[in-house]
Formats: sequence, structure tokens, C-alpha cells
Amino acid sequence: MIKITTYTPGTSYSEFTFFILNKGMNSGKPLEKPCPNCFTCHTTSQAEYDLFYWVCFGLWQSKAFHPYLIGSVIPYIRIDNLNQAITQAAKKALANPVSFNKSVEALKLLDQHEKQFHHNLMLIKEAKKAIFANYRNRPSFYR
Repeated sequence: MIKITTYTPGTSYSEFTFFILNKGMNSGKPLEKPCPNCFTCHTTSQAEYDLFYWVCFGLWQSKAFHPYLIGSVIPYIRIDNLNQAITQAAKKALANPVSFNKSVEALKLLDQHEKQFHHNLMLIKEAKKAIFANYRNRPSFYR
């Protein structure tokens, strides 16, 4: 149902491909752009892409991949375990598409709010720096 492979740098991928982090405590996190420690999830259509991307995102958010993590120093997930977890969740999503679509819309909205929140926090941090920037004691060669 789904094809997951190991990411190979320099390979060109279709527009219906996304990437899944495979090392660290964020293993299973779907990514739009590849990184060195990721798998590649190949889908054949936009609908399939959306289904698997949001299933993966939901599983990652709920920490559903944590039981599959192995490794004592740097935890990682095996490709077969990831494939199994995503396939089982996708079957459940397809069995009840109305509920799944509502969940996806809620995740999208919350993700959008989270990004806006982080942006606002960054602006607040910059404003705090700017308020007392004139009072800093700088070396004379900066004046």
C-alpha cells in the first residue's frame, strides 16, 4: 500500500514524495525536505500523499513511534516497523474517512496556530532586545 525507502542524496523524487525522520526522539516526523537521517515515502497521487503525510504526522504527534525506537545512544526506527505502523493507521483512517478528515483539519489548524505562536514569540524576543539596546555598554570601536 505504501512504499518507504531509505533516502539517497542526489536522487530526484516525484512531487508526491515526502520524507520521514528516522533517528532521534523525533523519529517518524514527516518532512517536506530531506535530511541525512530520513526515509522516503513514495506516493502516487496528491490524495495518497495527503493521507499518508497526515497519518504519519498524527502518529508522530501522538508519540506512536516511540515503542518502536531502538538504540541505546541515538534512538532510531526500523523501516519495517515504520511501514507497519503507518499502514495499520492508514487502514483505520480509510475505514472512517469522515472522522479522519475532521482530525486532519484540526491538526492543520493547530499546526498553523503553533507556527504563528512561534513567530509571535520570536517577535516578542526581538522587541525585548530592542527596548534596551541603546543602554548597552559597547566597546568604543562599535560607536
